[in-house]
Amino acid sequence: MVKKDNIYYCHPVFRPPSEANSLLIQLTEGCTYRCDFCVSNLRKDFKIRDVKEVKKDIDIAKNQNGSFVRKIFFLDGNAMVTPTDKLIELTNYAMETFPKLDRVGVYAHAKDIIKKSDIQLKLLSDAGLKIAYVGFESGYDPLLQEVHKHATKANYIEASKKLMKADITLSATFINGLGGVDRPEISEKHAVESADLVNKICPKDDRIWYIAFLSLMIPPGTVIYEKKSKGHFREMSSAEILQELKIFIKTINFENKSANCIFRSNHASNYLPIKGVLEKDKEKILEVINYGLTHPNILRNEFYRGL
Repeated sequence: MVKKDNIYYCHPVFRPPSEANSLLIQLTEGCTYRCDFCVSNLRKDFKIRDVKEVKKDIDIAKNQNGSFVRKIFFLDGNAMVTPTDKLIELTNYAMETFPKLDRVGVYAHAKDIIKKSDIQLKLLSDAGLKIAYVGFESGYDPLLQEVHKHATKANYIEASKKLMKADITLSATFINGLGGVDRPEISEKHAVESADLVNKICPKDDRIWYIAFLSLMIPPGTVIYEKKSKGHFREMSSAEILQELKIFIKTINFENKSANCIFRSNHASNYLPIKGVLEKDKEKILEVINYGLTHPNILRNEFYRGL
């Protein structure tokens, strides 16, 4: 019996929830950044794989899946860091290999986006790279600095505008509870400044873009886990996290009332699944949050929360 080739993966594999049905191709391994809350590079040394090896995996996937793949996600933590010529070459190859392919997606750090010129980003978009998942985490600079995110609110604004100019869809995430329970003033700043960031990047047209919230999880091995173990960090309760999210939603105020910002807070880490369109569904979202605050029995049990 002839042994079939298998697509290479460096485990554990990390992907956005919305890429659950996508073909995953390992372009990079790990991440070039080490944020205090993240597990993506704890067991991996960062690496950009050889183009020939990545193309081989794409070919194997073609043999396994036929030509019906609609979406591809290039792993891992911040694949946008890949040199532009290589990223364009592999995106073109993927689009040629799978004629029905709609798009290629990547995780991207704000600074990876900023380092690429507008022309480079447009070339990537034209090749088929159509969505970038960017971990904002917060719009409050002192908190971003504290968790070693290596980015600022201004970086996120610049990166978002560059993506939108290149016609690459932005899908950004924030983390509720990132500042912990002992500093309510930080929680409020986190919520208000995060909303202000989203207000500032709202495009003037009706394109679709995405904002999502996760709730802080503290897996072993992370810096925040060590702080928690030593009593230097205490997690927020479900009610406190919902209050923080409520402040964020109340502070959203788009100049463009026709904006198509898809909002989600339905990740496995979240206590209460919420979805809507900012700011069209602002009042409905606040009603859901208020219902969760007054009916704690409907909130997700800690046992069922996960990354």
